[in-house]
Amino acid sequence: MKRQGVLVLLVAMILGGFLFGCMGPMTPPPDTTPVVVVPTDYSLYGTANFSPPNPEENPYPLFVGARWIYRNAAAYWNPQISASGLLESEVVAVVQGDDEHCYVLETRYSNGPGELLYLHRASNTVALRGSRVVASPGSQTAFALNPGLALLHLPLAEDKVWELPFSEGTVTAHVYHQEVVAIESGEVRTLLETHTPIFRAWRVHYELFGTGPRFFGGPQQYLWFAPGVGVVKHVLNSVDYELAEFRLPEEVVLLEEKDAGRTVRVPSGRLVIVQLRGGDPNKTEGWAWRSLEADGDEGAVEEVSDGFYLDAPRVAKRTGAGSYVYRFRAQESGETTLRFEFFSLKTGVPEPVVEYTIRVE
Repeated sequence: MKRQGVLVLLVAMILGGFLFGCMGPMTPPPDTTPVVVVPTDYSLYGTANFSPPNPEENPYPLFVGARWIYRNAAAYWNPQISASGLLESEVVAVVQGDDEHCYVLETRYSNGPGELLYLHRASNTVALRGSRVVASPGSQTAFALNPGLALLHLPLAEDKVWELPFSEGTVTAHVYHQEVVAIESGEVRTLLETHTPIFRAWRVHYELFGTGPRFFGGPQQYLWFAPGVGVVKHVLNSVDYELAEFRLPEEVVLLEEKDAGRTVRVPSGRLVIVQLRGGDPNKTEGWAWRSLEADGDEGAVEEVSDGFYLDAPRVAKRTGAGSYVYRFRAQESGETTLRFEFFSLKTGVPEPVVEYTIRVE
């Protein structure tokens, strides 16, 4: 009897195993836990140690003479900049738009296009008003959202979102949070000093919806914006740019026609910029400015460059006007007078000169 019970139990176990195998594996209940995509953390641990003066008053430092230079931290080539090269963006002039002024941002790539972008700042918004290509046609990109150009709605705040509509698409910007951002090379230069900064910067994501990713150089981009400085880090298609050099507002002295006759004290090493309104020098009618030789102590100032920048495209088409910009570097102690002559492009007849006395200390 006992042996019969054991036999029945054994048969039952075999039959149960056979039936379980026929049923197939049991499927666990579906996982209803939401998937949360966490952006890659590019920040570094540490304490921010660099804070420019008055970042709340001028969070995006747009002024004539402002410049940002970026190094490519990637070890491989990409269409916009060579692995060993630099990218430079500089505010070269203020010109006229449609009843508004525009900052002209000139961007130069070591291995790519050059371009002029016309930016207008109204209240807390920086917007694009036009562009000109200063390189040969067929360059890799146009309207590159490079580190020197941040289309921002200020002030920035966590989870703030806005859209930037363009003829070729729409860019959506999303502010994530503030992060501590260090420069991998360890050094950032200004015109007068070298710093080892750790920035407190807002992380902003840009995403393009439209005709093609080349409109902004890539469909998704991340940048870190430090108020009072600008963009300090930028990631585009896994290519990492970082700030190498920038200018502070106090390192630049801007003189315009309204400042004629002034005597200006300038500490040695600073940049002196003279901007005068005039007509296109390539045309036979209109008016223009030209620089005359400076009088005074030799070596006090040295001319660095000069250039003419047309107004925003729609305005320049009607008027042909723009801004003449002359750059000088204050070098040795002394006093010199900068002289500029206003003359007719049609007749070549000069008018009275405009003078500025520069006292280098």
